[in-house]
Amino acid sequence: MSSILNLGDNVYQIDVHDQGMPKRTSCYLIVGEKVALLETGPTPSIGYILDGLKSLGVPPEKVDYIILTHIHLDHAGGAGAIVQELPKARVFVHPKGAKHLSDPSQLIAGTKAIYKEHYHDFFGHVLPIPEDRVHTPGDGEILDLGGGRLLTFYYSPGHASHHLVIHDPVSRGVFGGDALGVRIHSLSELIGSDFVLPFTPPTEFDPLAAKNTLDRMRGLNLETIYFGHFGKAGGAPAILARNTELLEAYAAIGRRVLAAGGTVEEIKESLWELLRGELAQYGITAREHPLLKSFEPDLELSSQGIAYYFKGVGLAKL
Repeated sequence: MSSILNLGDNVYQIDVHDQGMPKRTSCYLIVGEKVALLETGPTPSIGYILDGLKSLGVPPEKVDYIILTHIHLDHAGGAGAIVQELPKARVFVHPKGAKHLSDPSQLIAGTKAIYKEHYHDFFGHVLPIPEDRVHTPGDGEILDLGGGRLLTFYYSPGHASHHLVIHDPVSRGVFGGDALGVRIHSLSELIGSDFVLPFTPPTEFDPLAAKNTLDRMRGLNLETIYFGHFGKAGGAPAILARNTELLEAYAAIGRRVLAAGGTVEEIKESLWELLRGELAQYGITAREHPLLKSFEPDLELSSQGIAYYFKGVGLAKL
């Protein structure tokens, strides 16, 4: 199956086979008077982007912008490598993330601590980006792609403090990174509708900030969300409303478990029960279901992020 998909409105999705798996991580191209690449995926994935540009007839020197929703390596780890292939592209990133593009050593160390022996296979070599190639947009800043297409950058903390969501009025959509949750493609295909869950990894998950971001996005009259993981979803208002409810449920689980002296493992078990409850209406109840096995690492990270946050604010505030 092709790694590139025409989503309409001159938006193209590229499956970058993050961690060697299809339908896990999306990058996007907006091809118009100016060309913008949204996300790069990790370094081992940039070949898929270059192939996508070639298949669309877009020469590398015609890419004007590389826009990163945040600097986690599954979204931005390949930025340093791909700027060497796209000679005129400027990199847009949240101000809090810019220093980690010019010196990714801390980002690399933190990611190695999580992924351990899998780090190199998943992320490869993370290269620095020259400072003069980087731009840090302000909250509400507008980027003109020509032809009346004006992208707006919104600071969107919650998943990470260095997160941006990018609004595209042409498609009435936003490129949400991880700030608006993750769309589980395999389950979405199985149930015939978009299945979205919060993703709350350490060390910057903040449920209050995440809820504020979701509320802000609900004010944009959206139809579409372009998820980093994975793909395009319609029905944005319903997705944002339900994800707000689930985010509150995640936070309630963290408060309850930790106030009772519980552990990260107990938080994860409670998240599993919540997930199975969400899927029971579709006849999926067994944790051993093949489509649920891939959830284990993500739920582990979400559990760690919940525990990290509530331990940080202190049990007295639970």
